[in-house]
Amino acid sequence: MEISLGDIIENAAIRDILCYHNVSTDLFTGPNPSYHRHDGYEIYLFISGNTKMYVEQSCYELTSGDCMVILPGQLHRCIVTDTNPYERIFINITEEALRILSSAATDLLTCFHLCEENHIIHLSAYDMERYITLTDRYLKISHSSEYGNDLMGIYFLTELILFTNRLFGDTKRRRYDNVMPVLVSNTMQYVEEHLTEDISLLKLSHCLNYSSKYISVQFKRHTGLSLREYILDQKIECSKRLLMAGGSVSDACLGSGFSDYSNFIRSFKKKTGISPGRFRKEKNSMK
Repeated sequence: MEISLGDIIENAAIRDILCYHNVSTDLFTGPNPSYHRHDGYEIYLFISGNTKMYVEQSCYELTSGDCMVILPGQLHRCIVTDTNPYERIFINITEEALRILSSAATDLLTCFHLCEENHIIHLSAYDMERYITLTDRYLKISHSSEYGNDLMGIYFLTELILFTNRLFGDTKRRRYDNVMPVLVSNTMQYVEEHLTEDISLLKLSHCLNYSSKYISVQFKRHTGLSLREYILDQKIECSKRLLMAGGSVSDACLGSGFSDYSNFIRSFKKKTGISPGRFRKEKNSMK
């Protein structure tokens, strides 16, 4: 079935795209801002400032021109370490919107598939300025009321995402050091590998060769989360993936490591705002 340009413009996934080019001079996050996740893909271009970007088990100290992709569901946060001007561009766009904007010959999801292992590239000064220009042009037309702004908005947005794909396809990758403390990364890795089991501090202490108190203190210090909060968040995210894949609520409960069904229902609703049954129904109705 062919989709008209009018259908694209009116599609909720297109209307819900978020794009910002912000400069802040007073955005001091503190040492432990909250982690969060997105349902869509996030493209983040760091232009200036002093920040650390945390993505799952990694932490990166970014430099001007670094462009990264954060995949749906990835736990992440950005720490602004001082009050120097902090400039960045970010775009949040869902898989549905990317598929709508793609053609049979051009898949705009390509760059996101390339980023599963190495999701940061460094743009040249020329490419960064072009990225800023394309973004600002899209933002200007999307906030205007001039004749044809809706059509031009789709055109400029598609050009911007297409340029992103070209950059990730053509730019030579370089190694970015992960400055997350090894103990914290190893703790996260242990949780990931044993998520469906009963994870206790005693077992964690034995595996990592540190006292349980030391592990807890260091984890909280470097993530802002208690181990209990982190484990619960990972379990809920795992259950969401199982539900979106078509699994039953019972399967999602067991498959994400919950031993008590009632606790699973209660925890899921508290974390997401809806029951797992409703979440499953809504997500699968969108396919």
